[in-house]
Parts: sequence; C-alpha cells; structure tokens
Amino acid sequence: MTAVTTIAGGRGPYEQTHGIIAASSVISTHTGNTSETTLATITVPAGAMGPNGILRITTLWSLTNNANNKTCRVRFSGASGTQFVAAVLPSAQSAQNICIIRNRNSASSQVGHTSGTFNSYNFNTGAITTASVDTSVATTIVISVQLASGTDTASLESYIVELIRVD
Repeated sequence: MTAVTTIAGGRGPYEQTHGIIAASSVISTHTGNTSETTLATITVPAGAMGPNGILRITTLWSLTNNANNKTCRVRFSGASGTQFVAAVLPSAQSAQNICIIRNRNSASSQVGHTSGTFNSYNFNTGAITTASVDTSVATTIVISVQLASGTDTASLESYIVELIRVD
C-alpha cells in the first residue's frame, strides 16, 4: 500500500487505504489469430480488498484502425472469470478504459458497471455486472483481447490496478 488517508479523525469505518497492486507500461501485443488472448495477469492478494474494497483498473490500448471488431476484456477471477469489461472496438486507433470492481459489504460479492461498454462513467441500458469471487483468498485480474481478424493488431500499452480499501 502506498498511501493512507484518515477521514473524520481516526481508525475504524472511515479509514481508507489506497495502493497500487500492479502497473506496467511495457507494451503487450496480439496479432495472428482470433482466439481470446491474455495480455496481462495481475494477482489480487488474499484479503487485500476486505468486505468493502474497490479495485480500479485503468487500461490504455492501441488498435488497428479498421471496421473489424477488437474485443478488449477485463476479467475477474482468472481467464474464464466474470467479464467486467467486454467492449467491442471497431474503427478505433486508441482507447482508454477505467473498470471499477467493488466488494459489496462481503469478501465474496462484487458489483461493477455493465461489461459491454468501454466508458465506465457513462449511462447504459445494460444491467450492472455482478460476481461472487471469494476475495479472502488470492485471485487474479486478466486483461485480454480477441480479434475478429487475425491480420489485425491490438496492443495493451499500459495498465494500472489500484486498490482502495475501506475498513
């Protein structure tokens, strides 16, 4: 954990801890096939989120700019885990996304924005995304991409995974 801010004068339900779990600006590129391909895997340590913790995952992408679909994903709990982002990006050369995953007063209940959009701060007609991952044990965040055409390219340029812990 990198920073602690105490609110309302003390420890207890108002203490917040903010830290960076992982960050990278080493480019990871996929081309050549249409399979979903993992570009980064980040471990969330056991118990790090607590019952009310929040993960904020920011990704930066570069893409072949054509009409073909490129599906950028953020999954929680492994390569087949819940998709908190599953955004299809045709006709885009770059994109940035902020995905927020929140524990809902339980280490095994999460909620987030609808997964089909790349803008986490926009209204949408889709339902919220929910998961039931036990964060009292270690789990992973998987950032992946799937191309509609194997001749296209998608690159994860950078990511940061932040933890905001509210005890």
